[in-house]
Order: sequence, then C-alpha cells, then structure tokens
Amino acid sequence: MVTTIQVKREGMPISLKHTHEIMEAVKGKQVSKANALLKKVLSKQAYIPFRKYSSKGHKQGVPAGYPQKATKQVISMLEELKANAKNMGFDESKIVVSSYSLGRGGYPRFSSGTIYRHGKRTNLTIYSLVEQERKMPEKKPASADKEGESPSVKEDVKEETNVEEQKPAEEKREETVEQESNKSTESDELKAEK
Repeated sequence: MVTTIQVKREGMPISLKHTHEIMEAVKGKQVSKANALLKKVLSKQAYIPFRKYSSKGHKQGVPAGYPQKATKQVISMLEELKANAKNMGFDESKIVVSSYSLGRGGYPRFSSGTIYRHGKRTNLTIYSLVEQERKMPEKKPASADKEGESPSVKEDVKEETNVEEQKPAEEKREETVEQESNKSTESDELKAEK
C-alpha cells in the first residue's frame, strides 16, 4: 500500500525561482542526504545548479548559486516531513522526496491598497510516497507505574488508602454528633436550673 506524506507551507517570504531550483536539486533523494546537501549550500561548500532560471545564478562561469533564505526554509520543511513520517509509524531514514508543488503566494499590500513591489511570497508542498508497512509504537498502560508495579498492586494500594482516609472522616462525624448532643443536654440543664 502506498501512503503519501506531505508538508505544506504558504506565504513564505522566499524567492519562487530559488525554491524551484532547490527542489529540483533535492528531488528523488532521501531526506537525510538532501539535508546534508542543503547544509553544505548554507556554508557555501556546495552550490545549487540553476537550470531553468539561469539568469538568477551568482556563481561566476556556472549558472548556479547559494540561495540562503530559501535553503533554510526547505531544510526546516524536510525536517518536518521526517517528523510526520515518524509520527505516522514509518522508518524516517528511508523517506524520499518524491515530488513537490510550488506556487506564488499573495503579495503584501500597503493599507492604501498599493502592491509592495519587492515582496515575495511562495507556497510550497513537499510530497513523499512511502511503500512501507506502518509500525505503530506500542502504548504503555496509563496505570502502570514507573517502578514497574503491576496495575492490580497499585489499585490495591489505592483501596487501602481510601479506607484509611474514610476512617478519620467517620470518626470526625461521630465526634461532631456527640458534641452536638452534649451541647443540647447542657442547654436543657441550664434551662431547668433557671
């Protein structure tokens, strides 16, 4: 059975063209390898080749560059994809970036309604198709104690404490009833003396 895992973010303040080139470089790779490549791009040890938007590159002699803002966003989204896979019960080390969906987000506007020309917004969705079996983690019983006591022992202890708590309450009630009866007899005796 094929399961789709996805991560979606809208309105990110990054370049759509840079994001496209980054996703093309990462597509088809495992998440851990993709993150390693993008961290090298951040430290300028590796570069992203610009194939579709070659005019955006800043590396001399080669249409390539080191896009920083978009790379940081994509790294955090890949980490989120990995966490989603783990929460769904899949082995996160085998997750591969299968495809992506990229679009232009809305432009920020001034209060007067004019468009802010230099504002960039990008919507990005990353997909991963998984053909693994889900391994859901076994849930521990909520009543089990950290020390490893069985639930029945813990219930017995609770019942004993409840019995001990009830005894003083019953004794207090008896004492208050006795005090009230003593007060009433004393008041009767005072009335008789008068």
